[in-house]
Amino acid sequence: MAINERARGLVWVGSLIAIVGAGGWVGREWWVTRQYRFAMESIRKELEGDHQALAARDLRALLPWSPDPDRVLYLLGYCERSRGNHEAATEAWARVAPTSRFAIAAIVGRMEMEVERGRLADAERLIRQVVSDPRIDPFELAMEFAPVYVKEGRDEEARELIEGAWTALDRAGRGATEPAILLLRLHIEIGAKPDPVEATRSLLDRSGRLAPDDERVWLGKANLALRLGELDEAGRWLDACLHRAPDDRSVWRARLDWAIASNRTEEAIETIRHLPEDREPPARVAGRAAWLAGRRGDREAEHRALSVVLIENPADRSARARLIAMAIQDGQPDLAEKLRSEGARIHQLEERYWERYRRAQPSRDAEAMARLAAQLGRRFEARGLFTLAIAMDPGRRDLRTDLAAIDGRPPE
Repeated sequence: MAINERARGLVWVGSLIAIVGAGGWVGREWWVTRQYRFAMESIRKELEGDHQALAARDLRALLPWSPDPDRVLYLLGYCERSRGNHEAATEAWARVAPTSRFAIAAIVGRMEMEVERGRLADAERLIRQVVSDPRIDPFELAMEFAPVYVKEGRDEEARELIEGAWTALDRAGRGATEPAILLLRLHIEIGAKPDPVEATRSLLDRSGRLAPDDERVWLGKANLALRLGELDEAGRWLDACLHRAPDDRSVWRARLDWAIASNRTEEAIETIRHLPEDREPPARVAGRAAWLAGRRGDREAEHRALSVVLIENPADRSARARLIAMAIQDGQPDLAEKLRSEGARIHQLEERYWERYRRAQPSRDAEAMARLAAQLGRRFEARGLFTLAIAMDPGRRDLRTDLAAIDGRPPE
């Protein structure tokens, strides 16, 4: 098909810019800027008119001489994605420089396309490639991908992703900005209200049809089966995951949950060898130690481990219930009542925490929520909320002291 007049004009301008020299640098730059603005205005109208094919053609003609190639590449990827040309969109977006203001949008676009195509593992690999790049703002990556982890039943890893993104913002002096607050709110929401089973199943089934060999779809199905108590089904999916990736920590975490739910002591012990203590949350380490101690009948070790669980997470109802049962069995009614009373107090603190959260006034409630979070063992949220409270009232030395205590460092 013949190139129409507009496309010919864009190519002609690029050729002219390459050969014109008499006007000097200033003249050439002025000419480039003027023609670029003219071309982008024309492309804007094409996009507004939903003429994606025309816009894509003109963007390709503009790209060789554009003074802002990253913008052109981002728009080109947008057009190609809109037309269903996923490979072309990926190619364009992959060329956007990491330092560009369009870098995050391009990465998120690529990630969204992989998720849409059921390729959850490819989406995760893409995020892992860039999440530690200091040139990339981690906020949008965490906001977009943490919910995907949650759909796969990987709440702890979703929290870890959010915590890493918030910490990067805080180190850059942005720990009290709107993006940091949004990350905190997402962190609080995880686990508060599990995603409906049918919504999770629908996503995983659709992804499985589109990408039947995707190991992250398999892991999501394993975790959903665990959630529903379908242990044989969960075991089959986990076996497939480990055959594909025998060193995958995410799979071994789920494998441990499966072994504990199935009361398989030997499998649990083998699984724990793949999950070093220094890479696991303290409450999770203590919880598995308590379970193993209970299986071998070591009540003293079980009691110690459960006590650590409650120190790390005072709101852990199962650990508290087990300690109460042990106290009753050991003829210690006063200890059982003390544990019940403490549990009731923690429940009241939780209610107050959620009441403040639902008010959605983080600047106003930051101090109160920070203190509640600290009492509930929600250390990361306490850190973020104290940081916000200090930003609201920089002269409060007591807030700085409390933040230092959360971090385990001497007060300033």
